[in-house]
Amino acid sequence: MEASIEPQSATLTKQIAALLQQHYGLQGLLQPLPGYSDLNFLLQLGDTGRYIVKVANSAESLAVLDLQNKAMQALAAADIAVPEALANRAGTLITAIDLHGEARWLRVLSYLPGRCYGELTQADKGPALWQQLGALLGKVSHGFANFEHVAAYRELDWDLATAYRLCRKKIYLLSAQRESLVQHFLALYQQQVRPVLSQLPQSVIHNDANDYNLLLQKADLGWQITGLLDFGDMLYSHTINELAVACAYAILNQADPVQVIKTVTAAYHQQHPLTETELQVLPCLIALRLCLSLCNSAQASLAEPDNQYILISATAAEQALIQLQQLDFIWVGQLLKQQCLGQVEPGRSGHELRQLRQRYFSKTLSLSYQQPLKIVRGSGAYLYDEAGLDYLDMVNNVCHVGHCHPQVVAAGQQQMALLNTNTRYLHDNLVDYAEQLLATMPSELSVCFFVNSGSEANELAFRLARAATGQRDLIVVDGAYHGNTQACIDASPYKFDGPGGEGAAAHIHKVLLPDPYRGRYQGYSQATGAAYAADISRALADISAAGRQVSAFICESLQGVAGQIVMPDGYLQQVYSLVRAAGGLCIADEVQVGFGRVGSQMWGFQTQRVVPDIVTLGKPIGNGHPMAAVITTRAIADAFANGMEFFNTFGGNPVSCAIGSAVLKVLQQEQLPQRALETGLYLQQQLRQLQQQYPIIGDVRGMGLFLGVELVTDRQSKTAATAEMAWLVEFMKQQRILLSSEGPDANILKMKPPLVFGRNEANRFLESFSQGLSVMQTLNFTP
Repeated sequence: MEASIEPQSATLTKQIAALLQQHYGLQGLLQPLPGYSDLNFLLQLGDTGRYIVKVANSAESLAVLDLQNKAMQALAAADIAVPEALANRAGTLITAIDLHGEARWLRVLSYLPGRCYGELTQADKGPALWQQLGALLGKVSHGFANFEHVAAYRELDWDLATAYRLCRKKIYLLSAQRESLVQHFLALYQQQVRPVLSQLPQSVIHNDANDYNLLLQKADLGWQITGLLDFGDMLYSHTINELAVACAYAILNQADPVQVIKTVTAAYHQQHPLTETELQVLPCLIALRLCLSLCNSAQASLAEPDNQYILISATAAEQALIQLQQLDFIWVGQLLKQQCLGQVEPGRSGHELRQLRQRYFSKTLSLSYQQPLKIVRGSGAYLYDEAGLDYLDMVNNVCHVGHCHPQVVAAGQQQMALLNTNTRYLHDNLVDYAEQLLATMPSELSVCFFVNSGSEANELAFRLARAATGQRDLIVVDGAYHGNTQACIDASPYKFDGPGGEGAAAHIHKVLLPDPYRGRYQGYSQATGAAYAADISRALADISAAGRQVSAFICESLQGVAGQIVMPDGYLQQVYSLVRAAGGLCIADEVQVGFGRVGSQMWGFQTQRVVPDIVTLGKPIGNGHPMAAVITTRAIADAFANGMEFFNTFGGNPVSCAIGSAVLKVLQQEQLPQRALETGLYLQQQLRQLQQQYPIIGDVRGMGLFLGVELVTDRQSKTAATAEMAWLVEFMKQQRILLSSEGPDANILKMKPPLVFGRNEANRFLESFSQGLSVMQTLNFTP
């Protein structure tokens, strides 16, 4: 919109009145109306009728005015109440006039009676009007289906087809909070809409069904939408944008935007059928219109900083975007498709999939739960099954910043569409990501190796240690798991002492698991840490007695499969000192617990106040994309450079590096480690209150969003409540909360959700968990 035009003086009004008499033969009371680029008047002809008089700005295109006139004629022919242009004495719909020596265009439009939608109270705006709105816009789209005009092919600041670019251009004008909000939806647009733009039908659209362009009249059955005004923003665009604009305005100040969108869309679809793709992208386009409103309002407020209307409208748009940010747009799209097209998620049945898995895969490939779930998509802290039901995911520490985070997905899509190759070519992404990742590490750790999984990372760490020390013997913690390659299985007591295992290899030496709850030494004190660390001396002595020296000690910074264990204070400090004194290196396995999961620190090893020689990273590094890394010192990296090239086909490729960078950016932008810290503390506090009520809870432990709840049948003997835990996991699944058990007796409830897991999700879990504990008290688990 342009800035307000010059004041409409009495002299000017008289001039317009004279021109109306001259060209149209109309004479009556002429009253000025508000306007932007046009001079607007209401002409009252006594008791015989009223007209709207519009004098276009001299910069307005005659072709665009003709577009508006012909569009109104087309819709009027389709029995839609719109203004229509009145012919002058010469038989034309547009009159060239002269005002103060300036050429202008004069039009007289029919007057439509009624009140504007924006003038109604919130109580008056409900499903009946939303339905009428959708039906009206559906008729408009149907009426424009075959309408063509050369002037419709133009650029406007309110065109959703170019809104992504426009928002990018203006986003710097927004406050930090609003910028973050808009960035979120722009990333969603890149992910969900941009790839399918070519599939969206196009036509001329009205493009501005806002609250003050909809006319209503009161009838016996309530308010009825009776007319559509203002064709100044019409253009050729994607047809679905008509509906998106209408929905964007309709959801303002509404408590349930999904219900509004569903109602408007269903009525629109009855008049003008929508395609599957249109329905899927509609939620994102609605959000994009609101983003455009924020950006354009920010630009307008520079010219009119005291304009309260601009401020109020921007606030309403922001609040609507905050509401939409809580929604899974894929889910909303599925709802719309099911409502309009009767569609459900396609695919094979769960029973058929289980049979095919048995046919095509090894028996070692396991499934979770007695009745496995068919999960078809994810968003944030939630997974969704084929029926669209949401499941709160509390066990996935891979999709670290949330399932399908739009910024991460967009980063991968954009780079994948541009280039993906190996590290034998120079590329910015590789060094940019290395710089960003190393900036989170202690300065001593200054060299990166990029691989594809935590298993690869740990195996490479063993190679680095062997190259640097000339030794092979490893010290590992009992119960630990470090990966699925043979070298990693050899280093994992969880595997080699478990089903199918063959025990420790000659070069592997186990030390006590530093378990403060049920281990040999109790508590988290320095003394307990020292007691557990003393077992390292035994392992070192065994290695020495065999005539060898230690290569490395590897330890998860918090124990995962061993039982979600936080080690006693000072444990790693004392162990590292002993290992290094014996010539060995210290490896921190951060594959499960790194990247801010512990809340207070970026890396788990920092909670023990140590600096490892080698750090291995995996799982969360790519938010589900297969990538991993090894970080070490320059001296160790140089020792590894013995003439044999290290090359990994996919490690460090541009796509992986783009994704890795996006994960780091999201962690910082959304302050997810802080969120993990706060939510984790809240969960522990609430769980300890439940512990006072339910004796079966033996221990509550963890850091950030790496938590464990150990169930016991007796707190004195600490007998593992294995059967009870199995029942509880299944119960929580019935409540659509996904959890699993951990530890050698499978009696520890492990919680390691995506870091977007917040207070609302915590409360949902706590309510169901408390209910499960209550029900469990009434059951008999005696073998």
